[in-house]
Amino acid sequence: MLEFISSVYFLGIILMAGACGLFLSVFFPSWYAGYPRRFWKARLTYKDDKDQQSVARFSWFAAWILAFIGSLLAAWNMESIPHTFWWITAQTLYGIVVIWLLAKAIVALCILVQYIGYGIIRLKRWIFNDKPLFPKHEKIKSLLKR
Repeated sequence: MLEFISSVYFLGIILMAGACGLFLSVFFPSWYAGYPRRFWKARLTYKDDKDQQSVARFSWFAAWILAFIGSLLAAWNMESIPHTFWWITAQTLYGIVVIWLLAKAIVALCILVQYIGYGIIRLKRWIFNDKPLFPKHEKIKSLLKR
């Protein structure tokens, strides 16, 4: 076990985990910081908040660098693939894509849990407080009845 922890492969995995964390530090503000909300495109420009813009850009750049270095170290020291240029390149690119998709999946899961919570709150208000389930549609119905 200690051999694995002291290996270069493990260092690559740790760097890839750091890259995933840095991607999350960019992807969460892209969705929650302001409108329009962006999921697939990272928000790297903030009009009024230059400090947040510089942190987002630094985190974005550092995430890509850590993802590349960590994925390259992990691919180079992986025993299950042949040590040729094309296999290492393919495994490195695969690792970078997996890190990016993992960060996107975490953000998507948080958004999904948030909207499920909003739905539960709306159902609770509809059942116990006699509020309309779809308030926008209630306004349209009242306009059509006139």
